Amino acid sequence: MEAIVEILEQELEEAVEVKNKKSLHRYIVLLTENIVRRESYEKEQNEIRSDIKTLVEIIKQGFERVDKRFEDMQKYMDKRFEDMYKYMDKRFEGIDKRFEDMQKYMDKRFEDMHKYTDKRFEDMDKRFSMMFKFISLGFTVLAIIMVVFEFIA
Repeated sequence: MEAIVEILEQELEEAVEVKNKKSLHRYIVLLTENIVRRESYEKEQNEIRSDIKTLVEIIKQGFERVDKRFEDMQKYMDKRFEDMYKYMDKRFEGIDKRFEDMQKYMDKRFEDMHKYTDKRFEDMDKRFSMMFKFISLGFTVLAIIMVVFEFIA
């Protein structure tokens, strides 16, 4: 770095008229202190690049882990929904069976009730037929008795 300071100082002295050599020296020192050597710049850039590559790799691995966890969660949720769907199907089959059994039971009761009411109506019909026969027979006998009394009288 010292060599650069001396070279710049000499070149500027020859190029321009220098009024104050100490001021020129301070200027050159300040200028060279702020100049970064190409080697150190490239070294820092390479370190930054390797750090960035490391960070990118870490982020990539993090995303892969998140993706894997998401896939695992999705498989778990799919399995859970399948199980729930199977459970609901079983319950609906059970409910359907219960409704079928209830329908059969109601059909049987209706048939039994129908047989019972048919029998009752048949019995009532027999009673009314018999009563009608007796009433008709009674009127016929009464009419015959009246005709007989008319002939006698």
